[in-house]
Amino acid sequence: MGSFMTTNMTTDISDDTISSGDSGDAASPLTNRAEAFCAAYARRPHGADAAREAGYGAADPARQASRLLVRPEIRARIAELSDGWGDQRAELAGGLTGKLEPVYDAALAAGDLDTVLQTVELQARIQGLVHGGATIRPRSGGRAPQGAGGGGPSHEEVLASLA
Repeated sequence: MGSFMTTNMTTDISDDTISSGDSGDAASPLTNRAEAFCAAYARRPHGADAAREAGYGAADPARQASRLLVRPEIRARIAELSDGWGDQRAELAGGLTGKLEPVYDAALAAGDLDTVLQTVELQARIQGLVHGGATIRPRSGGRAPQGAGGGGPSHEEVLASLA
C-alpha cells in the first residue's frame, strides 16, 4: 500500500473517531456522523447517499459507505434502526397500494387496460417488486391500440400472465 493510500485511510478513519471532536451519543460508541449514516442507511439502503446525507466528504461517498458498512458496530446499529423502519415502510406501502385499488377496479371495469397495467406496475414499485427502468407493461410513449406494433405482448397477454 502506498503512502498516498495510507494517508487517505488515516484521514478517513479519523473522521469517525470520538477524538476528532465529533462526539457520539453517550450510550453509543458511534460518532454523531456515523450515527447519522446509520439512520440514513436504515431509511434508504443506498450507501453513497447515506454517506452524503451524514456529511461525509463528497470526494468518494461510495468508498466511505463501504468502509463504514464493514464495521460490526455500524451493521448492528443499522439493524436496530431498520427494524422500526421496516414495519413503518410496510405499513405505508400497504396504505398506498390500497389507495390504488379503486383506480385499478374502475379502469378494469372501463376496459382501460393501459391504466390497469400502470396501476399494477405502480403497486409493484411501491412494494419494491419492480425497480429502476424495469417495467411489467409495454411502453409505447402513448396509447397504442391494444396488441398493436412492436412484436411485444398485447396488454391482454400481459394481464393474463399476471392472473
